[in-house]
Amino acid sequence: MVYKIAAPSGTGEGSFNVQVINGKETYSEKTALTVRPPASLQVRNGSSAIKGGQSGAVDFNFGFIPSTAEAELVVSRSPLVSFADQLSYLLDYPHGCAEQTISIAFPQIYYGDLVKSLKNKPGYVVQTKTNVQAAITKIQSMQHYSGGIVTWPGQSSTNTWTSAYAAHFLTEASKAGFEVNESSKEKLLNYLRNESRKKNTEDYWYWASDKTYTNKKIPAKDIFYSLYVLAINNKADRSTMNYYRSRFNDLCLDSKYLLATTYLAIGDRRTYDDLLPKAFEGEKSGNATGGSFYSYVRDLSMALNSLLTHDPDNAQVGIMVRQLSTEISKRNWMSTQERAISFLALGKFSRLTQQSTVTATLTTSGGKSFNFDGKDLTIRKELVNTKVNFTTKGSGQLYYFWKSEGLTTDGSFKPEDANIRVRKTFFNRNGSEIQGNVFKQNDLIVVRISLENLSRSFIENIVVTDMLPAGFEIENPRISSIPDLDWIKNNSGTEHIDMRDDRINLYTSLSAQPQYYYYVVRAVSPGNYVMGPVSADAMYSGEYHSINGAGRIIVKE
Repeated sequence: MVYKIAAPSGTGEGSFNVQVINGKETYSEKTALTVRPPASLQVRNGSSAIKGGQSGAVDFNFGFIPSTAEAELVVSRSPLVSFADQLSYLLDYPHGCAEQTISIAFPQIYYGDLVKSLKNKPGYVVQTKTNVQAAITKIQSMQHYSGGIVTWPGQSSTNTWTSAYAAHFLTEASKAGFEVNESSKEKLLNYLRNESRKKNTEDYWYWASDKTYTNKKIPAKDIFYSLYVLAINNKADRSTMNYYRSRFNDLCLDSKYLLATTYLAIGDRRTYDDLLPKAFEGEKSGNATGGSFYSYVRDLSMALNSLLTHDPDNAQVGIMVRQLSTEISKRNWMSTQERAISFLALGKFSRLTQQSTVTATLTTSGGKSFNFDGKDLTIRKELVNTKVNFTTKGSGQLYYFWKSEGLTTDGSFKPEDANIRVRKTFFNRNGSEIQGNVFKQNDLIVVRISLENLSRSFIENIVVTDMLPAGFEIENPRISSIPDLDWIKNNSGTEHIDMRDDRINLYTSLSAQPQYYYYVVRAVSPGNYVMGPVSADAMYSGEYHSINGAGRIIVKE
């Protein structure tokens, strides 16, 4: 006998009871079932500012399933809160290579109070100090015998930019009182000194002043970050600094700022004044998906951060803050590198500009009122599916950030291919394609993920996420250990695999040729199931992404 079971619109653990009575004998069994929509969490957010004496509103009606929806509103006199979505994104980022681990932890060294206001939900305590210390431990565990830092655990090659980023993070963490293995840091600094002396170059793509997109060979950006980090650790490599000072015109714009402030960091203001560019203009970086992860926002943030650290009264600071704020406000997506370093720079600036006296009254459409008296205010309760109205008094600006997240009932999403294309195909163990998405219970199914490059660029640091339907379980992500699959000849290697109960994440890079990835699942439970999409995203350039392939599967007995 077959019974149909329907789940309501919500998430959590459901259960059903089976009771069989045969004469005087009774048998009963309770089975638990996890219920979730077939797609990932959706997030909406925004930020703005209101002048004292004006009014405004935020509408939180997004149609999310109530049991999955959360919302928050953060109000402050500090402009830093306008970019709180950048920090919130970092704190929730689901992947964890070395660069991303540092980007998540770095802002928490300085802005622990804001982190807590964003993440401190009822019954959940945010331990920013613990988070930073855990990141320090993880980064030190990813140190190669050469002293550099690898991108993923177990890799044998290092990334020089990430190593400089790690050294900068460890240096600032140590200054803030965190426990850092000094021997490990010393080894890392020696690695940076050796790498910077190799005089490596890199291909640099940028928008020139005449609006043409072009490229040139430049001294590698990681050289100047390394020289800067060495200088703030009292290990300045003056000979290498002077070498590039004599070739200053060969440097890209942000490298010029870094080299100039490196001289100022060691007390040589005269050379700093001679080298510092008059303005951050004339070229605009493209987006690099690997290497030094450069972009216009990241490079501008890096230059601004170095000025705010060593010459905060410089006349360029205000202009560069406006440049960066304007650029961020136009972006729908930013990488972890862009978010972390822009947050560090804007956070330093915001601490210099605390003169507002603005206050406010906030009222929800449900009649709940809140008062803002100058101390940062965070509201979470009673915001879902409501509207909040602002009325302000006083002088200055009231800054606010809002965020709402949840799951839609039908798991809907918009299929899209932007510069890359990802697709999913099912095969049986003999290599025949399975049509119609109909399977038998206990079938072994080979899942093929195809990834194609629609651009002419080599794309690094791509994450492919395949959402599994409830009737499937991952049998093995490594097909080489399963017999009868010798028909697979084009299996591409990955840099890292992250396997979870309801999805698999593959981390890779993409050349001009199509690439194919295989893993094996088993059809375990009969039924008709919704299947979530497969997606691919370049983690350091949102212009490369693809999502496709949702539907239904049937598992028969």
